[in-house]
Amino acid sequence: MGYKMIFSDMDGTLLKNDIEVSEKNKKAIQKAVEKGVQFVICTGRGVFGVERYLEQLNLIGKEGYVICQNGGAVYDLKDMSLTIRESFSPKVFAPIVHYARELDLELYYYDDRIFMAETESERVKKYCEVMGNSVKIMADPLSHDGEFTKCLITGDKQKLLMVQKKVKELANDELDCFFSSKIFMEVVKKGVSKGNIMEETAKKAGVPIHAVIAVGDSDNDVSMIKKAGLGIAVANAEPEVKEIADFVTENGCEQDAIAEIIEKFIL
Repeated sequence: MGYKMIFSDMDGTLLKNDIEVSEKNKKAIQKAVEKGVQFVICTGRGVFGVERYLEQLNLIGKEGYVICQNGGAVYDLKDMSLTIRESFSPKVFAPIVHYARELDLELYYYDDRIFMAETESERVKKYCEVMGNSVKIMADPLSHDGEFTKCLITGDKQKLLMVQKKVKELANDELDCFFSSKIFMEVVKKGVSKGNIMEETAKKAGVPIHAVIAVGDSDNDVSMIKKAGLGIAVANAEPEVKEIADFVTENGCEQDAIAEIIEKFIL
C-alpha cells in the first residue's frame, strides 16, 4: 500500500520525554517528506506549543497541515494561516464551568492562538513555560469576546469523570469531551475529533482515507486510529487504544516509535 499521509499525535507518541523530537524520528520524517508523504502533527496542544517542532522538522512553508486543539484549529503549513476553525459559545459552557469550579478543578480556555486561565497558578506557569506561550487571565469565561476552540479541564480523574457526565447531561447536543491523559479532559464543539478532522484534512489534500496512517497513544487518538487506512498504537499506548489498532509498534515514544513506523510502512 502506498501511504500518502501520516497523522501523528505528539505527547506520548512523537515526542521523547514530552519535550523533544529525537534525531532518529527527525531523520525518518524528513525521508518520508522527501518521498512525497505529508507528515501531519495532530495534537490537543495549541499551535503555540507546536510551531517550534514544525521548525525543527523543516515543515513550515511546505505543503500540508497541522491539526491543533484536537481539531478545533487547523493551520496551513505554507503560511501557518488558520484554515479550519471549530468553536463553541462560552454561554453553552458556563454551567459546566460552575460545576467544575465546585469540584476545585482547573480550567484552561483556547481561542485560536489565545490561551486563557482563571488564575496564574503554578500549574499554569509551568504549562506556559513548556508550551512557550503567555496566558490571559480571565476570571469569568462569559467575559471573553469570542468563542472557544477548546477547553481543557485538569485535576483528579474521578472528579473529571463527574464533569464528563455533567457535560453529557447539560450540553450533549453542543459539546463533546474526552481524555487526552489521566489528568486532562478536553472539551470541544460537538462532532470535533481527531478522526473527523483527519478525514476532512486528507480530503483537502486529495488523499483517500485508505492511503492514510494514523498513530497515537490515548483516548483522544482513538477516532483517527479507527478511521485511518492503517491505525497504529505505539507500545506505550493505553490498553483500549491498542485493542482497536491495526498495528502496535514494538517501540514506545521514548524509543523512536515514529521512525519504526516510517521505516516499516513508508521507506
